[in-house]
Amino acid sequence: MVLAVALLLPGIAQGAQFDLSKFHQEVGLRFAYGKNTQTASVHLYSLLPHWGIFIVPPGQCWGPFGLSFEVEGIISIAGADETGCEIGATPLLKFSWLAFPSVLAFVEGGAGVIAECIDSPALAHTFNFTPQVGAGFDIALTSQTALTVAYRFRHSSNAGIAEPNPAFNVHFVQVGLNYYY
Repeated sequence: MVLAVALLLPGIAQGAQFDLSKFHQEVGLRFAYGKNTQTASVHLYSLLPHWGIFIVPPGQCWGPFGLSFEVEGIISIAGADETGCEIGATPLLKFSWLAFPSVLAFVEGGAGVIAECIDSPALAHTFNFTPQVGAGFDIALTSQTALTVAYRFRHSSNAGIAEPNPAFNVHFVQVGLNYYY
């Protein structure tokens, strides 16, 4: 992902540029593919709608850096021993950096809750907590619309409220669209 962005940056930098005066809120939708790190194989195909508000927009008091609060939903279809699903929500903090006029790099993290109905020995419970962290790039398509490419690591467990409590760790690759307004 980093190599692809590095190779595309010279061409992208001459294209559309973000209009930072419009960066008050954001809404977006990402598609994610994830696979767990355990021996029992679980593949997740997820839709991640989100809405966010900038606490500090990039290009203002912190120079090229920004901070926003987001609420993200997740709806997934899981391929495991049998087909399953998951649904949940996560509040996130997103630290962003305007690397180029057309590229907004970001790091995000938070913890949410999720209901998982997946028949796999990798999961012991249906209600879990999901601390997660990730990074990515928003690449300007227009002054307010961006293509998002990101990576996310998510841990899922019941936080020790019941036994057994196996860790369900997933690496996600994400792609989507984001609109700043």
